[in-house]
Amino acid sequence: MEKTTKEKGFNPYNVQTFDGHPQNALVLGVQQGPWSLGLEAEFWVETFRQSEVPFDLEEAERNYRITCADLQHPDSTRTSTKLFGCIQAEETFNFLPITLQAAYHREYFKRLRVGGGYGIGVLAGSAHIGLKADYFGTGAKPNDSIDFQIWPGVNLVQKAFVDVEYLPWKWVGIAWRSGWRFSDVQDLTLRNQKDSSAIFSSVFPDAKNGAHMYFHSVSSNPADDKIYVGTEAEAKAKADHEPGSRYHLVNGDFTGWFVSLKLNLYWRDL
Repeated sequence: MEKTTKEKGFNPYNVQTFDGHPQNALVLGVQQGPWSLGLEAEFWVETFRQSEVPFDLEEAERNYRITCADLQHPDSTRTSTKLFGCIQAEETFNFLPITLQAAYHREYFKRLRVGGGYGIGVLAGSAHIGLKADYFGTGAKPNDSIDFQIWPGVNLVQKAFVDVEYLPWKWVGIAWRSGWRFSDVQDLTLRNQKDSSAIFSSVFPDAKNGAHMYFHSVSSNPADDKIYVGTEAEAKAKADHEPGSRYHLVNGDFTGWFVSLKLNLYWRDL
């Protein structure tokens, strides 16, 4: 994405690794002796906002940064023959992993339970993205906006974990859980696109409802992967007409460790 947007006149930037998801979870389950079976729903909900993001197609692939104020300055020599302006962007990220979990625990010292378990289920959700663009310059295009969703499909998720629980009372437990989640998102699809945007169409001209996100690789320059958004048929046609080109789907890797603190409420002696 860095290279794709820089080509279109956005500020050069470096992607920073994102390695965590704030998590809220609710588990409903039953327990018999040391064994328990539960259904866990996790809620990953985050919102990212980017304000005052400048772009200037007249000076694409520059190595210096500009601001929206630079583009609006009355002494600017830019013309409206190519797009330049400023974007306000917002992304809301909603993922819902649901897993069926089985666990085995033993009690130690009357108030301490230790054990482990395994869960299997599905990971689904979506990301909603909204872009508002203001265009500058004499004869500039009218300001516009676009909204769409990125759909990751329904994917397998598994987790292995260990629990340590302190039971101050018969009905309440405070548990620490740590483990490893295994999950991959195989495909990212654009859907529910509303309205249109000149700058978005300039960066992703083939984007439409049902389009997928691809990495575009060229064998002569393997370090220069770019993002392409289009349908499977369009990606295949481009690969057939561009010798040495390859389009492969962008996917997501949610595999990694997790730590959580749980408050357990027990309804005993039913």
